[in-house]
Amino acid sequence: MIEVNGLSKKYGDKVVLDKVSLKNTCKAIALMGESGTGKTTLIRILAGLEKEDEGAVLVEGKTAVSFAEPRLFDSFSVLENVTCVMGGEKSANEARAKEILEKLGIGNAVVLYPTELSSGMAARVSIARALAYDADNFLFDEPFRALDDESRFDVISYLKNELAGKTVVMITHNLSDATAFCDEIYKLDKGFLNKIS
Repeated sequence: MIEVNGLSKKYGDKVVLDKVSLKNTCKAIALMGESGTGKTTLIRILAGLEKEDEGAVLVEGKTAVSFAEPRLFDSFSVLENVTCVMGGEKSANEARAKEILEKLGIGNAVVLYPTELSSGMAARVSIARALAYDADNFLFDEPFRALDDESRFDVISYLKNELAGKTVVMITHNLSDATAFCDEIYKLDKGFLNKIS
């Protein structure tokens, strides 16, 4: 579960979040809005990477994050980038990671390194790493931005099935992605959050 009440954040004189309140339990929601309206700031606060100025934040359970930039480890192979977040036995972890990568359409890339990947492949590795963490909450910042139309459809279909019953917050500028993947859609504008669907 993710819940924020009266959340405010500003940088200098610029207010990016103004008394934002949101509760999400076991569903997928989309955050939309123009660039610079506070979407990534909200995600970073939910992930514990930034501190709010005012308000309360409650995040119950483990949280996985996939950023707009994949943030892969260059010295790790694709397989190692995914398994590095997993606990437990190595062979079981590798089997699970390979399964996820196969479902995301990049099963043949397990031995490659980040510098050998296209932007779309790197984005899918980042998504795979989030899924491998087996969290309760998932935060995605523009996860489908680098994907072509065919890959986007396949990845959204897989994620929707894989994350059913999980708590998901996704930033996107693409209304079609939001509609296809999420149960509810919110818009951030001038620091205020409003439900639009």
